[in-house]
Amino acid sequence: MIRKQSIAYFVALCFFCISPLVTAKVNVVPVTFDSAPHKIVQEATKNVLEALNSGLDPVKQPEVFIDELSKILDPVIAFNFIARGVMGSYAKQASKEEVTQFAEVFRVGLVNTYGKGISNFSDLEISVLPPKQELGDKRRTVVVQEIRGASSTNQISYSMAKNKQGQWKMINVVLNGINLGQTFRGQFSAEVRKNKGDLAKTIDEWGQR
Repeated sequence: MIRKQSIAYFVALCFFCISPLVTAKVNVVPVTFDSAPHKIVQEATKNVLEALNSGLDPVKQPEVFIDELSKILDPVIAFNFIARGVMGSYAKQASKEEVTQFAEVFRVGLVNTYGKGISNFSDLEISVLPPKQELGDKRRTVVVQEIRGASSTNQISYSMAKNKQGQWKMINVVLNGINLGQTFRGQFSAEVRKNKGDLAKTIDEWGQR
């Protein structure tokens, strides 16, 4: 299992793929097919870049920064779906209120982690790779993005799914073979066991980190 300190870095890097710093170079690769998921990732990149260029400072204006960031990420990421996946089988044991509470705690935690970690990245070149084939009637696909730095290249795969409302949302991220959903699910399960099955305590502790 990845250490908690590494998870914060991992989350920051994963979300950074969608949301580059002002100094990052964003290459918008032409989309060969009419792929809504790829365009959503490209648009999110553009929106966050513009927000950062407006002068938002994650250090001097943390609340404003996170609020603006949430406005961009909320329509793109299926936080509730991901949170349920993180809870795993415990979601069935939890009350509706506990599931709702964890979903919100999880969302705020990820956005906060991203807000703190984003200032560590700069001078990167980001590209969304074009789709290899038409989606057709498919309701799930993977959008691949590459992040090139001075000494390394990271590849991120975004699992995208179309919900009942016909909206494409990000439901998982895999960074260089490391599965974000599985990583957090393992951590949540370990903490529930540590708390001897106390879900309420686990959710509270997750929110306090």
